[in-house]
Amino acid sequence: MAQPEHKPAAPAEPAPAAPLSVLPLGVLARFRRLMDAEGWEVNLQRMCVDTDYAYRCLALAHTSSDARLRQAALGLFEAYDRNAASPALH
Repeated sequence: MAQPEHKPAAPAEPAPAAPLSVLPLGVLARFRRLMDAEGWEVNLQRMCVDTDYAYRCLALAHTSSDARLRQAALGLFEAYDRNAASPALH
């Protein structure tokens, strides 16, 4: 009895690239320090790949009484807004 012919498996297609926001690292680091001073933990890596998480962090920062934190959040919001039209891919 003849054996069925086995064809080699097709190469797996690469996973689609995830959008990555190009953000000013210095501003992100300062934002994290200011959030930490308020007692709010921020995951910077997640902020770069999870826009919903980033916007929640920025919204929380806007509730702070610290004007420096509110200003940093505004600057990051503007950076996210600029990136929304054309995110980088990694």
